[in-house]
Amino acid sequence: MSDCEQMGKTKDRQLGFLGRLAKNQAGNTMAIVAAAIIPLAALIGGGLDMGRAYMARARLQQACDAAALAGRRAMTGSTMSSSDITEATKFFNFNFPQGTFQSEPFTPVIRSKPGETTTVQVTAATTMPTTVMKIFKYTTLPLEVTCESRFDIGNTDVMLVLDTTGSMSSSISDGKGGTTTRLAALKQAVKDFYDTLGAGSDITGRIRYGFMPYSSTVNVGYQLPSAMLVGGRTGETWNYQTRRRYISSYNDNTDYVGWTYTSGSVSDPAPYSSNSVSSSSNCNAPGNTKNTTTNNPTTTSSTDSNGVITNTTSTTRVTNGSAYSASFSQDPGYWQGSGWNRRWVQPTSGTCTITRQVWTNYLETKSEKTTRTPQYSWEYGQYPLDVSSYITGNAVSNPAYHSSSPNDAYGNAVPSSTTWSGCIEERKTDNTITASTSTASIPDDAHDLNVDELPEDTDTRWRPHWPEVEFTRDGSYLNNANRISGGWNACPSQSRRLTSYANRTTAPTGQSSSFNSYVDGLIAVGGTYHDIGMIWGARFLSPTGIFAGDNAAAPNGFNISRHIVFMTDGDMSAYQGVYGAYGYQLLDGRVAATNSSDTSLTAIHNNRLTMLCNSIKGMGITVWVIGFRNKSEGDIQAPLQGCATSSNHWTMAYTASALSEKFRDIAKNIGGLRLSQ
Repeated sequence: MSDCEQMGKTKDRQLGFLGRLAKNQAGNTMAIVAAAIIPLAALIGGGLDMGRAYMARARLQQACDAAALAGRRAMTGSTMSSSDITEATKFFNFNFPQGTFQSEPFTPVIRSKPGETTTVQVTAATTMPTTVMKIFKYTTLPLEVTCESRFDIGNTDVMLVLDTTGSMSSSISDGKGGTTTRLAALKQAVKDFYDTLGAGSDITGRIRYGFMPYSSTVNVGYQLPSAMLVGGRTGETWNYQTRRRYISSYNDNTDYVGWTYTSGSVSDPAPYSSNSVSSSSNCNAPGNTKNTTTNNPTTTSSTDSNGVITNTTSTTRVTNGSAYSASFSQDPGYWQGSGWNRRWVQPTSGTCTITRQVWTNYLETKSEKTTRTPQYSWEYGQYPLDVSSYITGNAVSNPAYHSSSPNDAYGNAVPSSTTWSGCIEERKTDNTITASTSTASIPDDAHDLNVDELPEDTDTRWRPHWPEVEFTRDGSYLNNANRISGGWNACPSQSRRLTSYANRTTAPTGQSSSFNSYVDGLIAVGGTYHDIGMIWGARFLSPTGIFAGDNAAAPNGFNISRHIVFMTDGDMSAYQGVYGAYGYQLLDGRVAATNSSDTSLTAIHNNRLTMLCNSIKGMGITVWVIGFRNKSEGDIQAPLQGCATSSNHWTMAYTASALSEKFRDIAKNIGGLRLSQ
């Protein structure tokens, strides 16, 4: 063994265990693993804790979103109430109970967002403990979330077509253990609808509300230009079932007046001459020059305001010339002689006096006057009446009234003057539509069912509803107190076109009253004709009809969603004896034959409603239908259910509180509730 070899073996023995370990690669891996245990623990523990934190935050965000949506859905005012906050808190706690993921106790902050009070804002902050990371002195992890919810409105036009018939004055449960009237419940529900949907703005999304109260007709006349009405032109007439006076006979009376002085002159008799004559036989007057000319009779006739005819026949005569008369005055006698010879001597001479009377254009008249006093009676029928003054809204004399007979045939008073309330008779329709006519399209002659047709002539223009001139053929006044109280003819509250309301208490520009005042003024009167309410709700809403100038576009240029919210407490009820939008059906027969039964007439109106609703939905208008009545009365009829856009767009409410809830739900669906953050 060489010295070199011996030296190598000696060095190996000197290295020992650590030396060999240092030169051994297997030993290096163990050291590295040992050195990495701490950072690996931190890495794995951090991942575990962060994963738990991620899941906790996701769950917390879910709770936040649910609370925001629930809170906005619960809101009925412009800001959150305490009950709204309570409702939102329930949803938060359900989705993230206290202690979830061992989080520290906390209370979410739920409020109306400052500056945007209709937006619900929810914030929540807490901490959760770590597991592995706490060995590195990281004992908790923060959890924070924020979310908001609002209605994404866009431009929205809503026509509230409201049943304000007589039955709406009846009572119903308020849903809180008491009762109220159906009309009072409706008024509150409409206000709740506004509070839920809101005022909108031209920038973020314009919202307009319109109102169409209806019964057997609608009060829309004052919303229309006069050119769209019969009567918009001077002297225009419309035919009504009315009465007019006629002369059934005359009472004649004749007065005679003899010759009476008219003009000219006649002198008093005056002495003309005086002469002495021997005897009376020699006393003679000159011949008369007096001459009288009698003219042919003339007759004049006049008629006064009461129809009294006066015929006067006059005859005149003119006298000119002189008339003479003679009178003899014998001279006085005398006594002659004396004594027994004394005697009376009668003279044989005397004085002849001539007297003259002169006529100068002396005119005399005699007359015969016959007075013919008419005896009037009323005749009943369909007669034209001038409506051009009536539609101006000023009081006009009632053409069916006369002071000599101010009552109808049954003693009911008829008013001497009338003022148009604004209700209308519909334009021409097709009375061949039956209960089984196809509802796929509207007949060309049914102008009343055509939403967008513009009025051009008598057939397509609307006529004033004039109950004060309507009579039956037997002389019964159709606007008597009993018929009004029974709902046989009625004029509901005036309609209101689409308008933006900044709030419920301020009257907007162009309107005479606020949202609240208008709604509070609604009255319950008349019968139930759903079709007339629906057609006019659509007319006021349509972007291509008579109000296209107002409805076609919004100021911000965005699209407009259009909705009809139709509320009724009753089924269609058509009667022949009603005087409404289609005249007096029993005599006018505009919708069906005059001998149609009430049942048949109702079925026809229901079919017309279906025809109309199909047309309206085809225009892209969303139709919501709410039935409102006692549960014992059952659901509304199929035609009304089918009028809704879908089965999800009609519903029933059986109490006042439920009605408000239904209106709020529709407003929320129209508004489009969504998370905005």
